[in-house]
Amino acid sequence: MTKKDNKKAHISDTLAGGEIQALQSSNEDQHRDRISRFGLLKHRSKLQEQFLWTQVDFKSEGENEISNKALKAATKLKGCGQFLLFRNYYTINQIKLEKAHYCAQHLLCPMCAGVRAARSMKRYLDRIQELMRQNPRLKPVLITFTVKNGEDLDERFNHLIRSFRKLLDRYRDYRKKGRGFNQFCKIDGAFYTTEYTYNDKTKQWHPHIHIFALLNEWIDQEELAETWHEITLDSYVVDIRRVKKTKEHGYAKAVAEVCKYALKFSDLSLENTWEAFLTLKGKRLTGSFGSMYGVKIPEKLDDMPLDELPYMEMFYRFVFGERSYYNLEITKDVKPREAQAGERAEE
Repeated sequence: MTKKDNKKAHISDTLAGGEIQALQSSNEDQHRDRISRFGLLKHRSKLQEQFLWTQVDFKSEGENEISNKALKAATKLKGCGQFLLFRNYYTINQIKLEKAHYCAQHLLCPMCAGVRAARSMKRYLDRIQELMRQNPRLKPVLITFTVKNGEDLDERFNHLIRSFRKLLDRYRDYRKKGRGFNQFCKIDGAFYTTEYTYNDKTKQWHPHIHIFALLNEWIDQEELAETWHEITLDSYVVDIRRVKKTKEHGYAKAVAEVCKYALKFSDLSLENTWEAFLTLKGKRLTGSFGSMYGVKIPEKLDDMPLDELPYMEMFYRFVFGERSYYNLEITKDVKPREAQAGERAEE
């Protein structure tokens, strides 16, 4: 492992706005860019895998717990995203990712984190659109809560989560019983993710929570900060920003600002990413509450069944190197079953 390989890879920067959503589907013009994004994610995943092999103690014969975890994680990373199978529905100019093998280690693997973020983004965008349709007076905002930095990630993370849960308990108590009002209770519904960064100079971790919220009324930021400090005892820092809807992307960019924080670990060094994975694996890092929780999205009845359309099957294999990329190795023209049956009947 060279020192260069251990530098921060700013992969989350390649996944802002509609680019997260584009990981799942795109048109032909967007497809080349999407393949490049997947290549960046898999390249970082490969570097993480290489680092983990250096943490495996093959002489311990399975008695070293950390070594065993590194071996297991590296083995999973090796096969993750090695091959991608797309379907190009050329008659409607749409390309979808049909099959890929994922290791499901989203705290460690940028490939899995990217796909997870894309799926979360679509789910919450659907919910937001439906809620705004039902109540156009709702006010979308981005909210950030922080706690004091510290050297112990586990301790700081648990402190942040305990504090936020206490705030959520007050929110739910007010909604159910009408008591204990605070500014946070003005939220109609929201979803959130947890981010954790590391300061190389101070050697401290900085965990914080990012929220996309729909408000019934504007929040008094100073008053909410007082409530947050009363709970945490170490932080007044609460940031609230209004979200503006754009004609081209709607609320997609703001939602991506929250969803992409699930990928922020990829801005960490390889060592810190591994430490964060060992510390936070199995812990809940995302969630939703209020009207954003459990919203039923009406099913679209006008979607064209894609299994009735012809498509070009495209099989890509990952090539690792100084400039990693996905190579298109196999293409196959596939016709609908009915069309194939008709051709056989004519013969």
